[in-house]
Amino acid sequence: MISRYSNLFVIASLLAISSAFTIQTNTRSAVKNTSSEFQRRTTRTFTSNVVLKAAEVGSEIKTTQNSEESDDDDDWEYEDYETLTEADFYQSEWKVGTVMEGKDKIKETWCRLVVKDGEFIAVWGDSGDGKWNFDPNSQFLSISKESFGGWLGKKIWAGTLEDFYFMEGSVRGWGPLSSASVVGQWQAKRLGVDPDEAGTAPWFESVAEEDETNIAVSETTSDDA
Repeated sequence: MISRYSNLFVIASLLAISSAFTIQTNTRSAVKNTSSEFQRRTTRTFTSNVVLKAAEVGSEIKTTQNSEESDDDDDWEYEDYETLTEADFYQSEWKVGTVMEGKDKIKETWCRLVVKDGEFIAVWGDSGDGKWNFDPNSQFLSISKESFGGWLGKKIWAGTLEDFYFMEGSVRGWGPLSSASVVGQWQAKRLGVDPDEAGTAPWFESVAEEDETNIAVSETTSDDA
């Protein structure tokens, strides 16, 4: 009888130990699963935060770039200009004023730019002859005048043009006993056009702007005093 109770006690003890082990194993598995799920949630949350942060930084960078581009656009000053062609000078006539080095007097004459038999001829009002050439790419015009076929030297009126009605530049010349050098300055206006259409010569506009600047500076100095 005692032996029978002993066997029952042993079986009950084994069942209790087995149940406890099973519960502990299930608990560890549940804890492990919960930990894994927490890690996944944490990872997802961290990843989402990183993505949102990157998007915010990208938006800030784009906004900064747009602001800088807008500032750059504000710094630009747009000016109107016209591109001249060779045909703009065909058969054109100009009143030319020249001041030679060491001279105070402006010498005026006229010059006609002619195209004849494929040659670009410059006819001067003081009986001088020469040739002319215009480069559309650089907008550079040159007009020559020869003395006795070039035997006594040559002078070239040249400059970069920015206006259909007016032009200016420097005069280079050389002679039988002298090398090429700058010998004067020149300005010219187109003849045969409406003065109102031509407007004011650029060099007069520059003088007017300088006068306005000097007046403004003078008034500021007077106020400070």
